[in-house]
Amino acid sequence: MRSVLAFPLVRIVLIAIVFAIPLTIVVLIPRGHHSIWIAVAIAWFLAAAIAFAIALVERLTTGRGLSQVGFAPADAVRDLLLGLIAGAALFSIVVLELALGGHYRVSAVNITADLAVAVLLLLPGAALEEMLFRGVLFRLIEEWAGSWVGIIVSAVLFGAAHAANPGATWVSTIAIALEAGGLLAAAYIVTRTLWFPIGLHFGWNFFEGPVYGTQVSGGHLSGSALVGHVSGPAWLTGGTFGPEAGVPAIVTCVIAAAALLAYASSRGEIRPMRKAAKSAYGEPA
Repeated sequence: MRSVLAFPLVRIVLIAIVFAIPLTIVVLIPRGHHSIWIAVAIAWFLAAAIAFAIALVERLTTGRGLSQVGFAPADAVRDLLLGLIAGAALFSIVVLELALGGHYRVSAVNITADLAVAVLLLLPGAALEEMLFRGVLFRLIEEWAGSWVGIIVSAVLFGAAHAANPGATWVSTIAIALEAGGLLAAAYIVTRTLWFPIGLHFGWNFFEGPVYGTQVSGGHLSGSALVGHVSGPAWLTGGTFGPEAGVPAIVTCVIAAAALLAYASSRGEIRPMRKAAKSAYGEPA
């Protein structure tokens, strides 16, 4: 029975069931105007809930601890910081590309306490998405069917999850799948921890909105360090969805993902289907 419960696809379902309980609680909270602090509390609650669901299911079905499912404590600070730097650098490159083409300009600098609030909101949001899409979907599909299948499936679902965002189009959905889905999966493969993709995801979002003042996947946070203005065709700037739906972001992130995957391949971290299937059943890979 335990071997059945330990099957990767079964574990995905079990984690979803455990996570459904706190998620239902949040969904049942009465709608209406809530303060930003309620949103922050909900974000941290859901991030903690999915972490608990992963830890509980893995412990009961495979006996694995936190270090074996992407949460190695020794790597946390280093990989979070490296991810933050990488995410900030990548989005800064995108902004530079737009600025050089005359499509991004700054009209003012406005550093306020909103930046700290943005950290409290965006960090658990990034952690939640990375645990769901890389810590559950990618990791377990890779275990069952190999790295490439894991990348494709998790990237497609990640893009689809953003399809209902404000300003979303079929172009933005494909863009998110290509640039973010592929890049963040590659970030996990290189380090085999969730800390690096969480830091990268957070760094990208933080610099996209609270620093450079552009849309974040169709959303907009109040206040930004730079009052930025984006203009130009939607295929270039991403339109109302934000720069991540534009060609500069897609090209920049696809190149970064390819570089990470090439590095991972050189270290033997790309897992073929045959080895992945053996590992799923407890056989040596």
